[in-house]
Amino acid sequence: MLVGELGGLHYCIVLNKDDKLSFGTLNVVPLTSMKENKKYYDNTINIGNEIYINLYNKFENRFNHIFDKLSSFSNNKINNCQDMKNDLEEISILSQELEFLKKFEKEILKMKKGSIALLNQLTTISKQRIYYPRTSKDLLDGIHLSNKNLDLLDEKLVKLYTK
Repeated sequence: MLVGELGGLHYCIVLNKDDKLSFGTLNVVPLTSMKENKKYYDNTINIGNEIYINLYNKFENRFNHIFDKLSSFSNNKINNCQDMKNDLEEISILSQELEFLKKFEKEILKMKKGSIALLNQLTTISKQRIYYPRTSKDLLDGIHLSNKNLDLLDEKLVKLYTK
């Protein structure tokens, strides 16, 4: 069976241990979500739903924070037009973030059954191709694999590419 290059947007594992802002590229292993009745080959590893759990926890925290902020507006008394204008602007920003979170939730729910690291698709990409995280406030920022999964990844990479 011939397998081509992976297309579309995918989450990935960044392999660079020591990255600097001045470096323009990253080495990555793309991920795909676990699919029922699909056979995965030796050039992949199942990292389980660890990423899903971490992302969903961050999602829930952010969603609850925004919901609480929006709820607080109903309890506030508006004293003047400027306060009303400021509140409406903040409500608009929070509403936009909620819309983003709804889309994000749909994406991360696809990972609920687990994620597969496609080691045969290891590649170098420009940092300009990264959509998220772009800032330390993005939901994907700070998501890490456990040492267990990192060790599994290391072992498989050595086996596939060096020994």
